[in-house]
Amino acid sequence: MSKNISKLHKKIMRRVYYAYALRMVTLPGVPQGFLMLASLIGLSYFVSIGNVLQNLMQAPVGHVGVFAYNAVTNTEAWTLLILGVLIFSALSFRWRIKTPKVSLLSEAKV
Repeated sequence: MSKNISKLHKKIMRRVYYAYALRMVTLPGVPQGFLMLASLIGLSYFVSIGNVLQNLMQAPVGHVGVFAYNAVTNTEAWTLLILGVLIFSALSFRWRIKTPKVSLLSEAKV
């Protein structure tokens, strides 16, 4: 009898944990945060961020804009695409956090 109760308890708690995990994943901004993390990992695969920062420190103060322009124009398309996704998701993150979920809006009308 005790084994059956223990199995039932584990089964119920596993479902509770799944429901909690799904609830946390569907919060506003979490998928976007994962997208930003994935694009940052992809960017670090193509670009050595340490070398970029080291080269940036060696650039004269008045030529930082020229350095950034040359860095962007002399890179590959994949790097620009990943950088664009990272910048777009970072800039739209604030808007996503403030926008409520559709299911929350439908519950509020009831």
